[in-house]
Amino acid sequence: MNVPYLNRYRNGEFLQYTKDVLQLLDEQDIVALNLTTQYNALQPQVTAIDTVFKQSQASDITQELITLDTQRDDALSGLRSVINGYQYHYQETIASAASVLLANIDQHGTNIQRLSYQEETAVLDSIITDWQNKVVLNQAVTILNLEKWLTHLQSVNRSFTTQYLARVEQQAANPNKDIPKLRETATIAYRNLIAHIQAHATLNSTSKHNILLAQISILAGQYNQLVDNRISNSTAVN
Repeated sequence: MNVPYLNRYRNGEFLQYTKDVLQLLDEQDIVALNLTTQYNALQPQVTAIDTVFKQSQASDITQELITLDTQRDDALSGLRSVINGYQYHYQETIASAASVLLANIDQHGTNIQRLSYQEETAVLDSIITDWQNKVVLNQAVTILNLEKWLTHLQSVNRSFTTQYLARVEQQAANPNKDIPKLRETATIAYRNLIAHIQAHATLNSTSKHNILLAQISILAGQYNQLVDNRISNSTAVN
């Protein structure tokens, strides 16, 4: 059976996956399958996540974070593309400067855009600091005329930090809107549900539990593929 990457699903993916699992159960006679208790434990958790997620998505701060995160990802990708082209420049000084800067980026990781919000912020800050304060790197920036690129990356990353902290303050003012905690509780309820279905499938002669397990397995495989595709795309970009 496919095991869902629950911890790696984005909030929207986690929410939709658990809603889909509940939908599969809704299509069955859960009383006859002896799954009422487990269903009733998961369903309110999913409803709570759904409510908070919708509120979060409606937040102006959340939307601004998404926009700024895309902008800094694009800035980093643009920088890498420009610098990569300079590696093949006919002037050795320019080619060498490009190699130095790319090596510095790679020292900080090859999949920076895949990092969590906080991790990516810290990594970009480190790169920017290196390029501003380390003589060799700063000279390379000047040689390749990348000052405006660097200023833009720094500006977007700072704006992201400001908005991220604003959202933290907003969430602190609304402690019940903690999706990570809700996800933890929902994950426990989900795993308990699956354990009971598996136990019934082993002990009972009816095929309905096995059919339900097969359906959930296919569903998990489809959602896992979203994560795998995202990783592959991020690797290709980097």
